[in-house]
Amino acid sequence: MTQAPAAPAIRRPAYREGQLLRVAELKAEQAARAEALLRHELNVHTPGIIIGLEVTADTAPGAAGVRIMPGLAIDGAGRYVGLGQPLTAPLADGEDVTVSILWHGGTSQIQLSGTPPQAQADRSPDAWPVVLGQASRSARRVAVRTDVREELQLRATTLTAPAGTSRVVLGAQPGRSAQILAVQLSDGAGGLTDVTTADADGTVCISVDTSVTGSAQAAGPVVFDTPVPPPAAALPWSFYRATLTRPDQTVAEQLRLEVGEVKSGVNARGLELLVVQGGTGAEQDLLHADAGANVTIPGNLVVKGFTTAAGFPGVPEAATLSALAAQEANLLAQAQVLLNQLTDTDLRALQVGTWTHSGNTVAYTLRLVSSAATAVSSVAVYETVINLAVSTLVSNQFVGRDINLAAASTYDIARTINIGSHPTPVLIAVLAVGVGQDGQPRTGTLRFQAST
Repeated sequence: MTQAPAAPAIRRPAYREGQLLRVAELKAEQAARAEALLRHELNVHTPGIIIGLEVTADTAPGAAGVRIMPGLAIDGAGRYVGLGQPLTAPLADGEDVTVSILWHGGTSQIQLSGTPPQAQADRSPDAWPVVLGQASRSARRVAVRTDVREELQLRATTLTAPAGTSRVVLGAQPGRSAQILAVQLSDGAGGLTDVTTADADGTVCISVDTSVTGSAQAAGPVVFDTPVPPPAAALPWSFYRATLTRPDQTVAEQLRLEVGEVKSGVNARGLELLVVQGGTGAEQDLLHADAGANVTIPGNLVVKGFTTAAGFPGVPEAATLSALAAQEANLLAQAQVLLNQLTDTDLRALQVGTWTHSGNTVAYTLRLVSSAATAVSSVAVYETVINLAVSTLVSNQFVGRDINLAAASTYDIARTINIGSHPTPVLIAVLAVGVGQDGQPRTGTLRFQAST
């Protein structure tokens, strides 16, 4: 059986109690440490620049040469070569040189050579220049090339985070000979799974949901792994931008999706828009709209923020603000009934005690109460005050935001409203909207009259 040659033994000095340490022992200790560092520098990474040592054109007045910045590198013999202070070197007109740093005569030296250095495979440890750049001068203009810099490169094939939750694979994985890079994250079960891979031909695969917060540009085509082909009967349809001028002469920019067209012999009210999830026998309707402007949402509708309803059925037009106040209370009542049909009501808005007045103000305490069944979060409270004597709006504003109620808890809001001199009758209407633990809306309303 053929055996691989054994690795060279690593020898270190050994000491005993009471031993007299002479110069030889101290030199042996230093040599062992130097050999250990040398093994690291020769095997963990390639020779090259660690940091700094940038080469630029010297921009000082009257200068025509190069400027080398401080930095550190490691040569092919594992020695550290560096520059502690910026260094400038002039160039003659027409001169084209390679700028390197090398170990010579026991010190680090900068070398400007008109002859390019040998390939790294042909260099010897006694003369190993690390290339910093290339510079040329023509008519007092100095040009510098940095693409020839010899940067230090890690020899490792994988880089793993100390916690083991992420890893970068440099090179191919088993069964993926074309792969040159992979980024992996923990799968929660003790293993790692790819989130990004790159192949030698430039193909990149991202296997997780991706968010782009800034501008994104694609120089080539963008291809999705699972394209959804349109059904045979999907046309005609139109998707375009439009500019709409409203009756009040305001202008709105629209992104419009129009589905269907009126054809001879086709019932115009039979045209429909259907948004469906799933397929191949597992379809689930998400939204259905017909040509009569009726929209049906079979699942839950979640509204984040506040919405305005126009043309609510059963709500007559109001000519005065007092009638609007009555209409608003009626609308709130109808909305409450509708929401009660959709979900349990676990949020109440109550008036604590009786309202009071002093001078031009009316004061009351609003109490939000959650039921014992569920907590209600992100509660927003909107208050509207109408002067019933002259049919004018006194105020409409949010009086509370981002209120969180644990189950079977209360939250009080003290309100003082300036409504005018005595006697000023007002209608105060309050709407509180929050989110239950099941993600469904919870509402509470309050309506009462007061006066100064």
